Amino acid sequence: MKFLFVNDSTELLGNLRRAFFNNPSVAFAECHSVEDALRAIAEQQPDVIFLDHHLTDDGNEGLEIADRVEGVKIYSTTTDASVALEYQKRGIKTAPKTDFKQLKSIIDAAAL
Repeated sequence: MKFLFVNDSTELLGNLRRAFFNNPSVAFAECHSVEDALRAIAEQQPDVIFLDHHLTDDGNEGLEIADRVEGVKIYSTTTDASVALEYQKRGIKTAPKTDFKQLKSIIDAAAL
């Protein structure tokens, strides 16, 4: 299985890279728009996407991306509780981007 983290934060992606440095099935994409994210998804062809909600200031790009991507398991990594319900309506679970233990657990379980 291939996993892709889509986020706009260079710092967070750096932390994730360090956390998953020994797992070649995990990729990272710094994206600042819907188009950036869709391009990264097309290039990486992941089985699972960990998707941030805000790729721009106060944007809702995560929902738009989730609505446009098919055939891929998506987890929202947003820490914005006010939009969690919108992801739940789409059958998307939340895995907070700062909870590396939970993220590792999801990846380990999916890889089995």
